[in-house]
Amino acid sequence: MRSSENRKLFSQIATQYDFLNHLLSLNIDRSWRKKLVESAGVKSEDSVIDVCTGTADIALRFAQEDSVGNIIGIDQSDEMLDIARRKINSNGLGRKITLIKGNALDLPFEDSSFDIVSIGFGLRNIGYHREAISEMVRVLKNRGRFLVLEFSPPPKNLFGIFYGLFLKNILTPIGGIVSGSFEAYRYLSTSIAEFPKPDEILRFMKEEKLRNVSYDRLTFGIACIYRGEK
Repeated sequence: MRSSENRKLFSQIATQYDFLNHLLSLNIDRSWRKKLVESAGVKSEDSVIDVCTGTADIALRFAQEDSVGNIIGIDQSDEMLDIARRKINSNGLGRKITLIKGNALDLPFEDSSFDIVSIGFGLRNIGYHREAISEMVRVLKNRGRFLVLEFSPPPKNLFGIFYGLFLKNILTPIGGIVSGSFEAYRYLSTSIAEFPKPDEILRFMKEEKLRNVSYDRLTFGIACIYRGEK
């Protein structure tokens, strides 16, 4: 999907995005984001960039870490960023988190700028997965940590069969009705089913010279947290 199409799609569902994420995951997505931040091993005054930050749930979770330094949230959707900004201000974290509009494939920062680079539920929507990982690793400092939280294709087991049916027969109609965009949720369902398998994402990370790469399966394998160090 082209960047302009992607931006338009997520702008259409921005106002209902948080509600639907929590509803359709039965609030499990909250614990996933918490685990991602815990996996980052935040150190004193670490700088963080959260790519494809959306409504800033991961950036807000990082901001709860007392030792964290500055946090940048970047996204290409003005509508998503507007909601993120309201959430950040309502939590009194406007001085800790800075939001900017930008493209994940062309981050407006110099090489080796951040101690932590994170992306949650955004990598599959970029399309150019290897190129996106390369660009995020570029802005990561030496010894910095790279973290990805993403849905995985339905696993090859009984639960995976039910999960696949859920994506097709529940996610799309409910998401479409609530958000008013069936197109968006048909895309989201398809993008999950077609996303590379965990071992392939790990291979991309290794090819970018990340070390200590690993992933943890979440909730019977329907999502994974990937981690690597530069």
